[in-house]
Amino acid sequence: MKRSLIAAAITAALLVLGFLGFETARFVAASPDLSTDAAVKPLEVVQVEPSWIKSGSPIFSQVEIARSPDGRTVNGLWACQGPTTFEWQFNADEVVYVLEGEVQVNYQGKDFALHPGDTAAFHGGTRSTWTVPSYVKKAYTLHNPGPLGRFWRDTFPAR
Repeated sequence: MKRSLIAAAITAALLVLGFLGFETARFVAASPDLSTDAAVKPLEVVQVEPSWIKSGSPIFSQVEIARSPDGRTVNGLWACQGPTTFEWQFNADEVVYVLEGEVQVNYQGKDFALHPGDTAAFHGGTRSTWTVPSYVKKAYTLHNPGPLGRFWRDTFPAR
């Protein structure tokens, strides 16, 4: 009986180590090359769902800078030329850092402004209203917590 428990524990440990080793190798192999030169990645005009736009004729642009090997985390730049008011629906968790301009945000019943140097975090599956008086440019990080992460957040909401 004791030998069976030891064998089971060793087998479980080897399986976990094997899985972690495989995931680590996959992550390292899929990682982007190190930068040895500056890369030029201009923002490109993108379209958003027309029903999200509440007023104005905004011009949205963005560029993806980096994506994690598993595809769950993305970094980029995004800009909006206003004036405009629009609803934004977050498909993934997003952290933003405002680089230029300003935006008024209504999120989860709270109103606040973001200016250069300000940061804010939004959960995937939520929405907000953004009012851009003139122009705003932000750096963003998107992270998809996956179905287990969303289940956990829905089951045990933050206070």
